[in-house]
Amino acid sequence: MKAKGQNDSSTLSNLLANSYATFISRLILGGIFLFAGVSKALDPGALASSIRSYGLGLPEWFVSLSAYSLPYLEIILGLYLLAGLFTKSSAWATNGLMLLFIVTLAQGAARGLEIDCGCFGAVAGNEAGSLWLDALRDVGLLALGLHIALTPTGRLSVDDLLRRGSSEDEAYEA
Repeated sequence: MKAKGQNDSSTLSNLLANSYATFISRLILGGIFLFAGVSKALDPGALASSIRSYGLGLPEWFVSLSAYSLPYLEIILGLYLLAGLFTKSSAWATNGLMLLFIVTLAQGAARGLEIDCGCFGAVAGNEAGSLWLDALRDVGLLALGLHIALTPTGRLSVDDLLRRGSSEDEAYEA
């Protein structure tokens, strides 16, 4: 007989591995990354200014490269997650970005910076918010990314369609 705690963890594991739960995590994280990327792509100068406001002493070429490339990386990752294409790789890439964002936000908050995080470009306004709250939000997004990366992809993805199509081709050839 299983202890009550084992049943609870088994139920939670089953819920997290459910195709629909993974699909919802993909929709939320992919949608946020797509929105953030598009809003930043509209004004790379504002993103460069936001990056500079953290006072990290980054070389200007790196700030410019980041301001022009990061939004498109976020757009691509968002689209991949929404479609369920290259799902695991996209989830791990978003997790890496989320860790970078969390560390950047936390160090800014620890230094007492009162700046706009730059997370959603000019669409979110240029008002200083709480970098700690922004970091906490990103921890939640990291949890979604880990959920996607560590559980089965599920039936509601292009990856699954391609996998099923290749197994049907193999069966047909046999």
